[in-house]
Amino acid sequence: MAINLTSFLRFKISNICANTNKPATHGFNQSQFIIMALGNIIGSGIFLASSTVIDIAGVFAPIAYFLGGIIMICEVSFITEMTIANPAPGSFKVHAQQIFGRWWGYIIGWMFWTSGVLGMASEVTACALFTRIWFPSIPLWILSLIFAVLVITINLFDAKGLSRVEFGLASIKIITLVLFIVVGIMMAFGLSIGSASENFSQFAIVLTEPLSGISGIFSSMIVVLFAYTGTGIIGLAITETENPERTVPRAATIVSCTVVGLYTISTVLLLALLPGQILNNNVSPFVSVFSMLDIPFAIDLLNFILLTAALSSLNAQIYSSSRMLLSLAKHNEAPKQIAYQNSKGVPSNAVLLSGFTLLVTVFVSYVLPEKVFIYTVSASGVLALINWMSVSATYYFYRSELLKNCPEKLKYKAPGYPYLSWIVFSLILLILASAPLYPDQIPGLWVSCIILILIWLSYLVFHRHHKEKS
Repeated sequence: MAINLTSFLRFKISNICANTNKPATHGFNQSQFIIMALGNIIGSGIFLASSTVIDIAGVFAPIAYFLGGIIMICEVSFITEMTIANPAPGSFKVHAQQIFGRWWGYIIGWMFWTSGVLGMASEVTACALFTRIWFPSIPLWILSLIFAVLVITINLFDAKGLSRVEFGLASIKIITLVLFIVVGIMMAFGLSIGSASENFSQFAIVLTEPLSGISGIFSSMIVVLFAYTGTGIIGLAITETENPERTVPRAATIVSCTVVGLYTISTVLLLALLPGQILNNNVSPFVSVFSMLDIPFAIDLLNFILLTAALSSLNAQIYSSSRMLLSLAKHNEAPKQIAYQNSKGVPSNAVLLSGFTLLVTVFVSYVLPEKVFIYTVSASGVLALINWMSVSATYYFYRSELLKNCPEKLKYKAPGYPYLSWIVFSLILLILASAPLYPDQIPGLWVSCIILILIWLSYLVFHRHHKEKS
């Protein structure tokens, strides 16, 4: 099996001005787009994984979330510019393919789908962990199976039906974060509730010894950025959004600023209100804080809210993963049967296949019930960050080609060109290099490397088969 590597690794930019993709004339409106994006981003990355971030970075955790948020805002602006210029199904996967060739489009598409599946795995595990507080005798894998079947069913609705479900789920978790912030601020100004007390004096070290937190910040960044990696849905949902060039830039700004603000402020308050000795990586720190408030049924109510939050993210991630799989099938990079769309326009086979892979998580939950969450978070995070690096590099060359050949397509311009794209690229590369600083991330790092190798090898087979057919 002789493969000429230069035949598919060559850098050859296709004519990006010749695309005939048109934005949707019906689909998500601005408010539905915002809710879908928030629903995909806000999830276990803050409600559960924040305990891991606090454990690693300590009082520097809010800085880690803020830094991660800045990187996320940049990535969202890059994706928005390219997708408005060319609203192709598959978004950044198609854009990367136009710039770097079919080989990289293939790898990015399958890598995003795999990262999405691993993200779904972490969310379905979070759902099971939250539910196990009420039903401790039920094995984690059975609860994971129940939630997997539930969200697959929801995603077989049409886009409008899906957005209505997501609106309810996403609204609950956004309101919860806002209420937590309001209560935390009131306590900071002297309000006494239960046995909880605030301690803001610990943040003095951030000002007196800022360099002491650098190692902790970078060690935690893969988990932090996992909390933001749902932004891929923005590019994928733009193609199903009405009047994207008018509605999406403002909506994307609202989404980005809302998420960064909620994450950063919530982490400050968690640190101020939660004694370090009761921090548990398998229990939401929000539940731990509310357990000290001595409010009747507060723990059960909050746990239910966190469960809906994880369900919301799981629901939206199946949407984004199935749409990427649809794009791969339409480009003959996945079995053509996956491209089937039912009468409601839903790629039902792609939804079913994406959901079916959650059964692997059920198996992992059975074998490694205590480690499955951090392993899936780190593996998904690494793959998502490689995708973000691809977006940064693609954006640099995409803008250059648009300016040179068809500047009229630049209806929205991301700020900071050309330097910002490479600054973000370098930051993400540094974060990936820092992953071994937190040992529990190492298995996820190895898993993501193995997945990348398998995707690359599958392309070699695909490339050879495609050449023989042509």
